[in-house]
Amino acid sequence: KINTMKENLKSIDLGEGLGDLVFGMSRETVRKMLGEPTEIDGNAFKEEVGERTENWHYDDLKLSLSFQEPLEWELDTISVTDTFYELNQQSLIGKKLKLVKGMLEEMDITDLEMENHSDDANKKHTLLTSDAFLANFWFDDGILSEIQWGPEDEV
Repeated sequence: KINTMKENLKSIDLGEGLGDLVFGMSRETVRKMLGEPTEIDGNAFKEEVGERTENWHYDDLKLSLSFQEPLEWELDTISVTDTFYELNQQSLIGKKLKLVKGMLEEMDITDLEMENHSDDANKKHTLLTSDAFLANFWFDDGILSEIQWGPEDEV
C-alpha cells in the first residue's frame, strides 16, 4: 500500500503541493490519505490561540507537513528529505549546491538567494530560497538535504 501511495506523492509541484497532496487540505483529509503520522509536534510561535502550528512527520515517507491554526488548520508547508521526490522529473536531494542552483535556474526558478545558517551544531548549513516559489532548499556541507515549500499567494 505504501508504495502505491508513495508513487502518488513523487512529484513536487511548487506552489501547489506534492502529487495528490495539495495545499489547503484539512488534517482529516491528509490523515485519510496518508494514515497516522509517526510524530506530531505543535510548535506555537505564539502561545495565543489562533497562532499555533502543528507539524506532522511521516518517517517512512521522509515527509513533514505543517498545518497552521490561522489557516483553519489547512496544509500550508511540505518538506521532503528523500531522493525519491522529484521536481520537474529530477531528483535534487543529495546533489551539490552549485548543481542544484543550475538545475533550478533551468526550471526558471531564478530569484534565488543564499543565506548562511551555520552554527556549532551545523558547520555548513546553507539555505537557498526562492520568494517567487515560496521554496527553501536546505544544504548541509554543500549537499541538498531538504526541500520545503508552501502555497502560492492567492493574488
